[in-house]
Amino acid sequence: MKNSIILILLFLASTGICQQSRTAKKNSKTNDFMVIGYLQGRNVDTTSIPFHRLTHINFSFAIPAKNGGGVDALRNWEKLVGLVKKAHQNNVKVFISIGGWSIGDAPGDDRRFHRMAETQEERNYFVSNVMELVRRFNLDGVDMDWEYPDIENRSAEDYVLLMKQLADSLHTQNKKLTAAVVHYGNQGEGTKKEIFGIVDWLNLMTYDDDKGQPIPHSPYTLVEKSFNYWVKQRGLPPQKAVLGLPFYGKPRGKLTHYKDLVNAGADPYGDTFDSVYYNGINTIKQKTQFAQKEKMAGVMIWEISQDLNDDRSLLRAINQAAGKE
Repeated sequence: MKNSIILILLFLASTGICQQSRTAKKNSKTNDFMVIGYLQGRNVDTTSIPFHRLTHINFSFAIPAKNGGGVDALRNWEKLVGLVKKAHQNNVKVFISIGGWSIGDAPGDDRRFHRMAETQEERNYFVSNVMELVRRFNLDGVDMDWEYPDIENRSAEDYVLLMKQLADSLHTQNKKLTAAVVHYGNQGEGTKKEIFGIVDWLNLMTYDDDKGQPIPHSPYTLVEKSFNYWVKQRGLPPQKAVLGLPFYGKPRGKLTHYKDLVNAGADPYGDTFDSVYYNGINTIKQKTQFAQKEKMAGVMIWEISQDLNDDRSLLRAINQAAGKE
């Protein structure tokens, strides 16, 4: 009888340990799922940022110098100081994002990147300048947003050289290097496969696929198309792929931010309002679940100041779908 009781107790104890182990593994997997929010410098208000729903913030943007070498004066740098302090207090990492679609000359004009990357001397100066920026503001990494290096000319090769040099400098300081890339297609070809082994992850800009037409710019089908292009066709490891989610609608007009659309009467669970196409709570949850199912590294958002801070929040929907709350 005594031996039977001991065996029962041991069985119950082992069952509890196994359950705890399974729970720990599940929680670890959930915690590893990144929620990365881009944030424009002019929109920084640390009192309204839901840090508990983010793992990373990409402060946007630092601009490459017009005539090559280095970075032009960082816009809103005084806001970055407060952002980094508050983010680190909440265990959120802050990256500086360099570039963007409108980098100072004209939308999509990437000549600044071409000039900066084409010589070793310019690359050296740029990397040195960026590392000084990282040290000065106590940043956790750099996100390169060159839109886009071209497979037809030398910029694709120059991009590899630049990213390798920048990664080497960052990684020795235990910092990360990421890059934003187009959703799919020819503009992605300039991001050569060598980049996959250099970066810590790629942020897939899985939106703006409207080609100037009044159609949904970021439907659920685009998620599958982008994943198939980068992971299945190009060979990017899924654990280095981060799925982009839009917090805005198109065609662009007076009301484009998700929060403005909803406040004007749009359904937070819908995807269309007054001829504007956006992603509501249901679509955002479905996309987040896709990223988890396919073992992607996480999701990223353009851009978190466009969200609401109540039960209609898209960041809240992401965290619910990811099992974080």
